Amino acid sequence: MAIPYTVRKPSGTYHFRWRLPSDYRHLGNELRLSLRTTDKHQARAKAAALRLEVERLIHEVASLDELRHRIAPARPQRRPQQHQPATPTLTALWDKYAGHQLAGAREKSRHESRHALSVFVELVGDLPADTFDKAAARDFVERLADYPTRRSLGRFASMTLEEIQAGDYPRISVVTQTKNISLLSGYAAWLVNFGYLPANPLTGLKPKRTSGSGKRKTWTRDELAQWFGSETHRHAGGWQYWLPLLGIYTGARLEEMAALAPDDIRHHQGIDYIDIHGRDGRHIKNAGSWRLVPIHSRLVELGLLDYMVARAGQERLFDVTAWKGRFGFRPSKWFTYHRQKLGIGPDFHGLRHTVAEELRLMGGQGHVISWLLGHSAQNMTDQYGADGDKRQRLPLLAELVERLDWPIYSA
Repeated sequence: MAIPYTVRKPSGTYHFRWRLPSDYRHLGNELRLSLRTTDKHQARAKAAALRLEVERLIHEVASLDELRHRIAPARPQRRPQQHQPATPTLTALWDKYAGHQLAGAREKSRHESRHALSVFVELVGDLPADTFDKAAARDFVERLADYPTRRSLGRFASMTLEEIQAGDYPRISVVTQTKNISLLSGYAAWLVNFGYLPANPLTGLKPKRTSGSGKRKTWTRDELAQWFGSETHRHAGGWQYWLPLLGIYTGARLEEMAALAPDDIRHHQGIDYIDIHGRDGRHIKNAGSWRLVPIHSRLVELGLLDYMVARAGQERLFDVTAWKGRFGFRPSKWFTYHRQKLGIGPDFHGLRHTVAEELRLMGGQGHVISWLLGHSAQNMTDQYGADGDKRQRLPLLAELVERLDWPIYSA
């Protein structure tokens, strides 16, 4: 509906338009004044006020110019141009974001989020927040595919990105690209909520999928035989010996096993099992990770229970010093070093993939495999009974675990 006494320009700005009555045509045909707004509600109010003011003054003036001059003081005045401070950069605002959004997050989560921003800054620059647009986001995602792994470690730490990319170097995986995009998108969403951005520029952007299958995660039986038959394993002791064995016979995560206490190994109705939980400040991935895992008979033959008895009274089953609360950090570095020396591709977490695949190939029931591995519920049915006595699951789990048969040699 048209607003009385107004006309809207192509720019969207409303103007006051008033046709002079015939008695005042000697002054001119019409009066036009900019209302300096594109909002129709403001335009309606301003036009109504101006009409009353014009009708009051029209009989007192000798020309339209005088009328405009008489009206001008009553009209809203344009504010003097002021210097607007520059919008803070993405890096400058990150501490505010972390303090608000990541206040209760783990140190690892805060570190990963800050690292994702540092990757963006290295690739695109430390932009003022209000210039973080879709073009910058696309540029980031495209360049991310060529970002080197272990950028801040070893020889790469002292090199520029251009120097690294001038040679042959390993690139981050699609999974790592996706994680960086997701973490940065979380930051961008916060910027939107707090008025620094009109919209999240990373919404809908994903890394380009390569034609290949990517890095292999599952170990072959030859690789298992190579590791467990190596001097590194056979001559190891303590956690260096037991953690890889637990990995391939339980499918548990490295952090879950490295943080075990001696009294987490228990016995119920003829079944020895490991109680994996999040008590005493341990890092457990999700609620489904609280579970009971039967101990394979091969681990008993190799002396795991005897080792547990020898460690009775100690705070931890393994003599591992935590790093920033993570017990699996140092074992992971040690394992990676020796695995790469042997030329084995899949990492420690690949043992978990290997267990899952082996049990599927043996016809293991999907929900029982999920119980063993500590996967979160996938549907409503999976949630029913989740708060029951988990020891009732032990017979099914023990039967499943005993199907695992690996080329493991005695120490």
